[in-house]
Amino acid sequence: MLLGYENVQSTDVHYRSLTGEGNFNWRFIFPMEYLPNEDKIVTYPDGGKTTPQQNGTKFPCRLTIQVWENDTLSKDDFLGTLTLDLAHMPRGAKSPEQCTLAIIDPYVPHINIFKVRRTKGWWPFKGYDLDGNFTLVGKVEMEFEMLPSEEAQKTPAGLGRTAPQPLPEPKRPDTSFSWLLNPLKALKHVVCKLHRWKCICCCCWLLLFIFVGLAIYAFPGYFVKKILHV
Repeated sequence: MLLGYENVQSTDVHYRSLTGEGNFNWRFIFPMEYLPNEDKIVTYPDGGKTTPQQNGTKFPCRLTIQVWENDTLSKDDFLGTLTLDLAHMPRGAKSPEQCTLAIIDPYVPHINIFKVRRTKGWWPFKGYDLDGNFTLVGKVEMEFEMLPSEEAQKTPAGLGRTAPQPLPEPKRPDTSFSWLLNPLKALKHVVCKLHRWKCICCCCWLLLFIFVGLAIYAFPGYFVKKILHV
């Protein structure tokens, strides 16, 4: 979400992440009007400037990214947030191991994405612990690219992973799907893959108990026939 704009965008859902890792490969596009002398963006009523005399509302260039946990049967759970001032944003870490809350400290070196035009790295999501203190709740790898309107019109791109310039599907594990909408597939992955040997062991014990039970049930009749030579 870009401050001052109602254009709230979201990715698709990475279902059932067993490791806490989510893969998206998703493109957000935020058209904006930037005022370089003030390092602010400006919005106008009804979405655009119609006359030279029309005054707009100025906002800091703040982009907010949030991460939520998708719940099918209840409300989604908020996990963490990241707010970046695009005109004074911290450089992203080169690797997830180097990505800590320290890189978004206000005293670290910053860049202006409107000047450097492109940057890529890892940034931390922060949340609150039980004591109300900031804590690291996740990390996100992002790439930013700033294009003038003329250049953006010459090289259009689609939202998400759509054309033009479509992005490839992320490499998600086979367990990434809605289990309520695909119960048979869920049974296959949970029972057959995650608990395969436990299922085989339980089946063997069950067959053994059935065999012993049948033997005990048939033994008296067999014993009587043996005595009477029937």
